[in-house]
Amino acid sequence: MADFISRISVVCFAASYGVALIFEASRLLFRSGVRGITMIGFVTAGLFAHSLYLIWRSTTLPSIPLSSAFDWYLLAAWLLAAGSLWMTLSNPRTPVGLFVLPVVLALIGAAELSSREPFPQSPATQIWGVIHGSFNLVMSVAVVLGGLAGGMWLIQAGRLARKQAPIQGFRMPSLEKLSIWSSRMTVIAATSGSFGFLSGIILNVVNQQRGLIGSVPWTDPVVLRMGALVAWLIVVAVTSRTMRQHAIGRRVTAVLSLISLTMLALSILWGVLGNTQHGLAPTQESAFLSAGLVEDAS
Repeated sequence: MADFISRISVVCFAASYGVALIFEASRLLFRSGVRGITMIGFVTAGLFAHSLYLIWRSTTLPSIPLSSAFDWYLLAAWLLAAGSLWMTLSNPRTPVGLFVLPVVLALIGAAELSSREPFPQSPATQIWGVIHGSFNLVMSVAVVLGGLAGGMWLIQAGRLARKQAPIQGFRMPSLEKLSIWSSRMTVIAATSGSFGFLSGIILNVVNQQRGLIGSVPWTDPVVLRMGALVAWLIVVAVTSRTMRQHAIGRRVTAVLSLISLTMLALSILWGVLGNTQHGLAPTQESAFLSAGLVEDAS
């Protein structure tokens, strides 16, 4: 069994999600009585392989579980894939996968471009690192779900405004449900993003107090872009709650949620392709300093 799991690669579950997306997109072209069960089967198979792969990495690598950018991107993709499967089973006629699976594949692609080296950890920083990563993970998933709900709201509202008949077998949720979902996600994203940014500051302060050269400068691009993103999410959440009683409030929330998703995508792209000291391991000397094995020359 262990040998079988070790042979699972990212390509296995990415391909399953890709095939499921093709079946989902075919709703736009023709009707089929077996498409739904086939699509669900591929998503389930991909999610099963995805789960085994994450379990294998968390139990066989010497570092603490899920301690690299590669792992966190894959975990975010897993959460969205699981959510897509659950929503598809709950609402078979709603094309959830058509919106969620492309994001899942994009996150898997980001994982492949990211480092698999574990983030620098010490007993003093492990807990803060987990808290920081967990809140950022919740924020990212909330932004994605809110942005997708906002995009679906705009599509549905535009279709209704033009009085277009719905596509056979392709039913969108009501505008009210999409608006509620998008609004709730803005609050969750702003809250978790704020806690994630705050815990990241605490983590960095701890690293600096321990003399770790691998601590992140306050002017690092990661710090700046995350600070800007969190500030934006707070503005979006406040605006959404303030304007929810206005006639245009739902449209504003949908547009802002979609902009948040775009900003998150650009932020991830910047983090993957840009230069940063975030996540770099400290030098050997700084590690000895933090452990008290070498006296600070100062």
